Amino acid sequence: MSLYQEQKKIKPKIEDVIPVCLDGDMQDIALDFVATLRSNKINPSWTLTNQWKSVCKGKNIFRLSLLPWTPPGKSQNAKWVVTAYLQHLDKYTDIVIAENLQSFLFDNVNYCVQKPSNSPPEAAFRQHSFAPPCNTWNCAPGKDIIICNQKLTNICANGNREYFWFHDPDKNTLNAIIRLLNLERTARLENK
Repeated sequence: MSLYQEQKKIKPKIEDVIPVCLDGDMQDIALDFVATLRSNKINPSWTLTNQWKSVCKGKNIFRLSLLPWTPPGKSQNAKWVVTAYLQHLDKYTDIVIAENLQSFLFDNVNYCVQKPSNSPPEAAFRQHSFAPPCNTWNCAPGKDIIICNQKLTNICANGNREYFWFHDPDKNTLNAIIRLLNLERTARLENK
């Protein structure tokens, strides 16, 4: 029986799998993060192998992946990734800027792997969700988006979603994610 089949059968709580996949400080940080999510009524439920998500108004608001798949050719293997789906970011941009959270967003977007090498940010500061020569949706070199009044160029157009991936986040990043998720949830609930 595959891990997927095992997990699908029992739909494990994330708190039961974190100790299997993470250790040391990373384990403690992840368990604290999940406890904070639950106390904020953002309850992760199993969705796929080593992946849990939470939904708000019928759409994903966040996903947590343990030992995520790494595309071929990608050198960095994350132990865990938190994905925030901030579909209503424009509704709370002023709060994000006032609370100085925008760098957490700028630093955690996924760029198109076809992004021109001479465009910012430097290649060392880019993260990609796919490996070259990705052009799955005939979308290269990505799309331009405005995040907190700053134009970001050549963002991955994977499924035409604007989302943010936080690889092996530290406590400060996780605190920012909790705040962003709460802002997103409020915006979704107020959006009629």
